[in-house]
Amino acid sequence: MSDPGDPPGSTPDPATPAVPPAPGLAEQLLGPSVNRHPTERAAGPVRSEAESAEEEDAAIAAMYRNLYRPANNPGRFNIVARAVYVLAGSVDNTLSGRLGGLSADIGQSFNKFGYAVTLVGQFGSVIHTKPDRETQSIALVGGGPTLSLGRLALLQRGFLDVRVGYDFFAAPTRAIVDGMAIADGLRAPHGPRLSLNMGLLGNSARARKLFHGFGLSLGYQALVSSLRGEWPVTNMLQFGLVYWGG
Repeated sequence: MSDPGDPPGSTPDPATPAVPPAPGLAEQLLGPSVNRHPTERAAGPVRSEAESAEEEDAAIAAMYRNLYRPANNPGRFNIVARAVYVLAGSVDNTLSGRLGGLSADIGQSFNKFGYAVTLVGQFGSVIHTKPDRETQSIALVGGGPTLSLGRLALLQRGFLDVRVGYDFFAAPTRAIVDGMAIADGLRAPHGPRLSLNMGLLGNSARARKLFHGFGLSLGYQALVSSLRGEWPVTNMLQFGLVYWGG
């Protein structure tokens, strides 16, 4: 570079070394790029493009890992809310029905573990037909404990969360007699639950205490019995939308 005091048209002193451009962020993290001109590359072995791509992927994975699962493993508020449509059918083919409703897991998440209390409200019609009696349950309201993957479910720009739990329900039921519905008390079915929640995270590239995601939920609920014994073993498939925050 010429001295500011040099007259116009003068040439720089050839003995003055040229200042190399400052490396970019990618080169600071991963080293010199293989795409640079050979005369500009640093001396020593040069990684192939495949090796550079692998190192870049590893660096990105490490960045997200540190972002989602800090080394101090803080316990953070976690909520998963679902809007679901449910198809129900019993093993002995005496019960069938359809329900729709909401459920929410409210709890705490850690790096590789989470726990919650699940609240469920589903409404519709479940018909239980026996040779001498027909009843209709119009809702399942209740919930139970839930275990989850915690923040291990966060995968770069998305989430994939598996949750297991056990629910206890109250089912308002009425007897159908000569085409008329008569109140018949409450049934109390209960059973295990499994759900798979998946989707995309919003603005996941910066540190924050609570990450938000939206996606789809698939679930299975088994009702193995009732506290009064009037409910057959039932399979329930659940399909819906999910919000994940934690």
